[in-house]
Parts: sequence; C-alpha cells; structure tokens
Amino acid sequence: MNLIAYYRQQFIELSDQFEPHWKEERDYQFGFRWTSTAHSTYREFFQLTQFPQEPIYLIYAILLPESFKHTNIGDAVKSLSSPYEMSIYYVRDKLLLTACISTERLQQTSLGFLNQARGEIIDVVFSAIHM
Repeated sequence: MNLIAYYRQQFIELSDQFEPHWKEERDYQFGFRWTSTAHSTYREFFQLTQFPQEPIYLIYAILLPESFKHTNIGDAVKSLSSPYEMSIYYVRDKLLLTACISTERLQQTSLGFLNQARGEIIDVVFSAIHM
C-alpha cells in the first residue's frame, strides 16, 4: 500500500466511525476527495492530493454563500496565524475557504487535521464583519 492509499484508508475508517456523512467522489482525478452535505448552508470538502515529486497534501475546504463576499473575510484570512496554508477563492457566487498541509508537516490523523482546520476556518467565518 502506498502512502496516499494509507491516508485514504485512515480517513475512511475514521470518518465511518465519527463523521459518516462524508461521501467519496469516485471520479476525482487528482488523488481522493470527499464531500459532506451534513449542513444545508455550507458544503465541505476533504482532499488528499499528490503530484509527481511532491508530498501528499491534505486539504479541507468549505464553500460559503455569496453573502460572505460582502465581509472583511479576506482580511481575516490574511491576518490569521495558523499551522496551515489558508487560502480564499472567489467561485462564481460563492467563496471557497481552504486549509492545507503536507504530510511532511502533519502531526495528527487525517480526521484530526480536518477538525482542527474546520475549527480555524469557523473562527474566521464568524469573526468576519458584514459591510
């Protein structure tokens, strides 16, 4: 079993036990990807991605509604001190907030990363001031 398959299996086992709402997207082409539809307002993603000559990256992302485009959330992301690489993307009428870490720097399980990254992103989301 290669390393990315190990992390996939770990996430499957942990999410089945603690967060069974994650569904794997079988047609994802850049590693492995799961989507959560546990919340009607937000859509969550978890990815394991690896490119040639690169380590594996774990990525947690949340898709926010258009109303967050009218906040200072970009400033909140820029000023955040985090062990993760945090990014914000404008996607049509929504915002995509991501947290990313390589397995070389990972210090917890895949689900542990997801929950810690989710916590940091939630803090940013709820500290955003509507303009």
